[in-house]
Amino acid sequence: MDASPFASEVRTEKLELCALALPEAHPGDSLAGMLVEAAGKCGGLRPGDVLVVASKVISKAEGLLVKLDEVSPSKEARRLAGKTGLDARFLEVVLRNADEVLFLVPLKRLADKGIIDLGKLSPDPERARRVLDRFPCEVFVRRGGTVFSSAGVDSSNHPPGVVSLVPADPDAAARRLREEIRELAGIDVPVVVTDTEYGFGFWTVDVARGVSGLLPVARRFGEPDRFGKPKFGGADLIADELAAAAALLMGQCAEGVPAVLVRGLRYVPAEEGVRAFALPAGNVAKAVRLSFLFSLKALGWRWLARLLLRRLGAG
Repeated sequence: MDASPFASEVRTEKLELCALALPEAHPGDSLAGMLVEAAGKCGGLRPGDVLVVASKVISKAEGLLVKLDEVSPSKEARRLAGKTGLDARFLEVVLRNADEVLFLVPLKRLADKGIIDLGKLSPDPERARRVLDRFPCEVFVRRGGTVFSSAGVDSSNHPPGVVSLVPADPDAAARRLREEIRELAGIDVPVVVTDTEYGFGFWTVDVARGVSGLLPVARRFGEPDRFGKPKFGGADLIADELAAAAALLMGQCAEGVPAVLVRGLRYVPAEEGVRAFALPAGNVAKAVRLSFLFSLKALGWRWLARLLLRRLGAG
């Protein structure tokens, strides 16, 4: 097919991803040094490379770890534990790291009712059910203007009784790691800090929590498409796309690959992080309100009545 005269210059034609397996990180370790050394198997760091790093390995190296035996649950944490079936100590850590609890999802109850099909989540549904016995509910919170499940508190890939915290400012964590790598290797490599979050349904996907060195969003909304029309779209979440691609190599279990080197991406250098593009909580509320009122005006009260009846019927 002939190239369209309106097509923009191709920025990336070939992308390479290299898994960086690391030894177990401990508080005080030089994560930058570990990454620079691991990149040696990919020919070393080169100009134009991007490092995608799981937030958990940063948390381990920075000592953002909590022993649940040392946590004294508050009255509110004990109350929620009684309602949700979650460990009160775990909930206390969640509450300490949340700006606001938004809502709860009763995962085990959804599975018991067949709303979540465990057979589609695991080849061993009984093993999956045992996991839900330990974590029967998910807590979604607002933290730093972003929605987090469990406020980023995570017990996976830690010894029993230990949880990690996502860095309080993931953009700053990405910036620190980028600067340390530049000092060690003499090369400026953008860093994307990732975390695993829920997508639609019970499935999960890795997303970017922090970025330093590249523009996290493609500012191409309204640019000409192949026929010269202004494109309704084009504001792709580049950092999230990198996070999801890297997750194919990182995995979620015992792979031991907390970082991925991305080579070949023609990115836009920038100092703005993820937070610079987040919609403030107040604007989210305004958008929801305006969308609801607009829908009501355009679709009428019958639409609202049908919507409510369906929701009540589903309950």
